Amino acid sequence: FGFGQVAENFIKKLSLENYDINLSATSRDQSSLKKIGKITYRNFNFKDEKFDANLIAEIKKSDHILISIPPINGKDLVIKNFSKIIENSKVKWLTYLSATSVYGDHIGKWVDENSQTKPKSSNGLSRLYAEKEWMSLSISKKIPLQIFRLSGIYSDEKNILLRLKSGKVNLIKKKNHFFSRIHVDDIANILFKSLEIFKNREIF
Repeated sequence: FGFGQVAENFIKKLSLENYDINLSATSRDQSSLKKIGKITYRNFNFKDEKFDANLIAEIKKSDHILISIPPINGKDLVIKNFSKIIENSKVKWLTYLSATSVYGDHIGKWVDENSQTKPKSSNGLSRLYAEKEWMSLSISKKIPLQIFRLSGIYSDEKNILLRLKSGKVNLIKKKNHFFSRIHVDDIANILFKSLEIFKNREIF
């Protein structure tokens, strides 16, 4: 669900590793066949609460599901539209990509998976709510789930150095303000590793 840079790099990693994969993805584009690397996949239209009805059959037979769509207006649209279908699917690896905004402001202190979540931003609040919804579904319906809280993503194509060179950069100067970043390839490698080592209901 969602085919942004994280999902794309994950699929490219699978392609490089010569994984035999039968891929379906969602985007706001019209439903069609597309190709990434050596993999031809089916793209299904999914926008807000409207989606290609053929997507339902694909979910039912899916054994790996990646959710990389952020909440919209405080709601997780995948839970809202497809939770009943996912309950009756063959999924054995369900991964929700969340964000470190769920931690809120810890005044510059280190945070980890056991740190208190105290978001104040609307993004952080909606992310944490979505996490809890997925965890509740996992527990009640015995669905294998893992959650990754991602910080700011950068890549070889999108990063601060390139923005500085192009002059398209906003300088942010705030006292005691820190930035946290992760390279998209590191996320792809971690997701790939989790295919082999899956820790149910873990948050990373």
